[in-house]
Amino acid sequence: MHDFSLMLATFTAPISIGTDPASMLWMFPLLGAITLIYKATKMRVLLWKRFVTESLILFATVSGFMIAAVIVLNLITWLITS
Repeated sequence: MHDFSLMLATFTAPISIGTDPASMLWMFPLLGAITLIYKATKMRVLLWKRFVTESLILFATVSGFMIAAVIVLNLITWLITS
């Protein structure tokens, strides 16, 4: 029981992730996992080639929009603070 309580205690102290560009790269593995799970649950018939193609398209689309949002928000912040 002691090990279980120690494991639960690790969730009370979140990991600090910075806001520098290198830290923002952590969004891509999470985004990849989300796209794979989303496509696996939404496709009626899982054909390997179609599944991989649609997952990559979704990953690229969402990544592109996220990168565009980061650029726009950074530009707005720069315009406001300068």
